[in-house]
Amino acid sequence: MAHNPTPPPAQQKPRRDWWTFDRSDRWGLAILLTAVVVATTMAAIVVPIQRWIAGDGIPVPFRSEVSVAALDAVGTNYGPADYTVTLADPSTTQRLLDLVPGTLVVLLLAAGCWLIIAVMRTIAAGEPFSTVNVRRLRALAAMLLLGPAITFFVATSIQGALLGDIPLGGLAYALTIDIPWAGFIAGLLLALLAEAFKTGSRLRDDVDGLI
Repeated sequence: MAHNPTPPPAQQKPRRDWWTFDRSDRWGLAILLTAVVVATTMAAIVVPIQRWIAGDGIPVPFRSEVSVAALDAVGTNYGPADYTVTLADPSTTQRLLDLVPGTLVVLLLAAGCWLIIAVMRTIAAGEPFSTVNVRRLRALAAMLLLGPAITFFVATSIQGALLGDIPLGGLAYALTIDIPWAGFIAGLLLALLAEAFKTGSRLRDDVDGLI
């Protein structure tokens, strides 16, 4: 009489951890960041260059306090208005100045995206707490903390220089400062994360020294 052996129990496939970054996630992130850099380059650099080639003027936005006698008479509150004037027939220097803020934004954005991809690559390789990652995270934190302030100062200075050559019809240029709180908080969080990675790097070196 033949004996039928009991088949071994089917092995269950290990459940995938959806929070783990795999190869497709890294490629998707790299493609997304590249698309952001390309789109920003098109809007901030390519469009002004096309405007230059076509001989169009430079649109310069600005904000100015307005005075409406009818509203003042009834005590109605109102704020400044946003305008866009065109600098007709700009010089080569003015054209180059118009390109500076956008170029600066693209350079900072490209450098930040490259640092993010580099950090992701070392994490995927199992070396998150490396010394180079600490430097990368600190660089990212510095970009988020200082980058918006630098770009705002440069853009505002160039905007004021361009507006100085445009008749504004008696309107006064009003400077408005908007603090990018989201970027500021993100920069602080990255700075704290860099310190955590630094501690992890020290612990890893201590463990390697004991082995």
